[in-house]
Amino acid sequence: MLLKDAIAHLDGIEAIGGNLSIPIEGISYDSRKVRRGHLFVAIKGEKVDGGRFIQDAISHGAAAVASENAVESHGQVTTLKVTDARRFLAQTSILYFGEPSSKLKLTAITGTNGKTTSSYLMESIYGKAGLPSCLLGTIGIKINGKPFPTIHTTPESVDLMSFLQQAVTEGCTHGVLEVSSHALALKRVFGAKFAVAVFTNLTPDHLDFHKDMESYYLAKRLLFMPENQNNIQAAVINTDDPYGRRLLTEIRYATLTYGFNPTADVRVLKIGYRSDGTDLQIATPKGEMHFSSPLVGLPNIYNIMAVVGAALALAIDAPTIREGIESLRSVPGRMESINAGQPFAVIVDYAHTPDALEKLLETVANLPHKSLITVFGCGGDRDRTKRPVMGEIATRISDCVIATSDNPRTEDPIKILAEIEAGLQKGHASYTLVPNRRDAIAKALAMAGAGDVVVIAGKGHETYQTIGTQSLPFDDRLVAQELILKLLNSDGVENKGEFTQ
Repeated sequence: MLLKDAIAHLDGIEAIGGNLSIPIEGISYDSRKVRRGHLFVAIKGEKVDGGRFIQDAISHGAAAVASENAVESHGQVTTLKVTDARRFLAQTSILYFGEPSSKLKLTAITGTNGKTTSSYLMESIYGKAGLPSCLLGTIGIKINGKPFPTIHTTPESVDLMSFLQQAVTEGCTHGVLEVSSHALALKRVFGAKFAVAVFTNLTPDHLDFHKDMESYYLAKRLLFMPENQNNIQAAVINTDDPYGRRLLTEIRYATLTYGFNPTADVRVLKIGYRSDGTDLQIATPKGEMHFSSPLVGLPNIYNIMAVVGAALALAIDAPTIREGIESLRSVPGRMESINAGQPFAVIVDYAHTPDALEKLLETVANLPHKSLITVFGCGGDRDRTKRPVMGEIATRISDCVIATSDNPRTEDPIKILAEIEAGLQKGHASYTLVPNRRDAIAKALAMAGAGDVVVIAGKGHETYQTIGTQSLPFDDRLVAQELILKLLNSDGVENKGEFTQ
C-alpha cells in the first residue's frame, strides 16, 4: 500500500514532509519491531513517549514517521505531524489491513467483570451455530478454536487489525472481543466496527489509571458513543447495574436490557442452584428459554443473560443459543475446580476486584461445604483503595483467610499485606498473612479437611507472577495440584498453622 492511500481522507494531519507516494510494508508503534519500509507511529505510552525512539525506528528502516511533535527531516524518510497519534495509528491500521472488522460480525464485551466467561459462552454459541469465529480477550486469542497467546486484554490497534485480518483470511464470519477500559481510553479499538456491544457492569477497578469512577465509566461509555466510530448496531446492557441504567439513557440506537428487573428484556424467571451447575429459566423477546448449565453461581447467571441478548441481536435461534451455553463446561481460571483426588474442593478463580471476590465467595458459601478457606492477595503498583475492602469481604464471608501476594511488582509485599489487614480485622474469620504465595496455598491445603472448600483467588488463568520487574513462572492451578499430590503422598501429618482473629 502507498502511504498516500493509508492516510487517505484522514483528518488530524497537520504537516507533511516528503513523498507520500512511497510504499508502506507495515505499521509499527515499537521501534524495535520496525522493518524496512514500515510506517512508524510514535505514540505516548503510560511510561515512555515513543517520540524518543524516532531515530531508532529510522535506523531500522522506517520509510515514514508520524508523531504529535514536529519531526526533523531525515533524508528520504517522509514525516507526518498528527494531532492524535493513537487515533492516527488506529485509522491507518484499519486501512492498511483492508478494514477487516467490517467483514466480520463482531460482538464487543466491556465491563469490569464477566467479560471472559461471556466471550467463551459467545464462542460456544457461534460453534453450535456453525459460524466460523475468532475470540480475543484476557486469556488469549483464538481463530476457529486455535489458540494464540496475547499480552493485553485488547491489543494495540495495529495488532488488533492484523489479528482480525488473519481471522478473515482463515474464513471467520463472526467474532467476540473483550474490550477493556484501557483499550477504549487509549483508542485501541477506535474505528473498529462491531455489530453488537455488551455492557456487563462497572465496579471499582483500574482506578490507578482512571483516577475515579466517573473517568472509568466515561472510558467504557466510549464503545457505545458515535465519536468512537464503532458503528454499533445493537447494545446489550445490564440494567441491574446503576452504570448500565445510566448508559441506557445515553444510547440512541437499538438496545436489549438484561437482569433480574421485571422490566428487562432478558430476565430471570426461575433459578435452580446446584453444586455442579445451574438450572435457569429466562424470559426473552423470543419467548422463554430453559438452560441446564455446568457453570455455577450468580455471576454466571448474568453472563448467560448477556450472551442470550447478544446472540438474539445477531438473529441466532433459541435452540442453538441453548445448546451453545449448555455445552461450555468451564473457562480457564474462572471457578475452575482442581481435583487430584483430595477429599475437599479446591477452586481457582481470577477474582481480583472487590465485587468479583464478593460474588465468588458468596457463590461458594452457598454451596454445600463445611469450612471455606480463602487465599487471595492484591497486586502491587495498582489501585491501593481496594486492598482493605477486599480484606473485609474475605473475612466477612470466609471461615479462614490467608492473605498473600498476588503480583507485587515493585511494591513491598509486606506493605501491601498491611493495607489488606486493615480490612481483614473487620470480619469474623480467622486470618494469617503469608507473603509467599506458594507457602500460602500450601498452608490452606494443609488446613483443609473432608468437605471443606479452598478458594484461591486473584490470578486465575495466569501462568506467571510478577515480582519486582520480573515475571516468573507461577500457575495457581499447577501449584495447587502439585501440593495436593504431595499431601496425599505424605504420612498425613498436617501443619495447621496459627491464625489471627
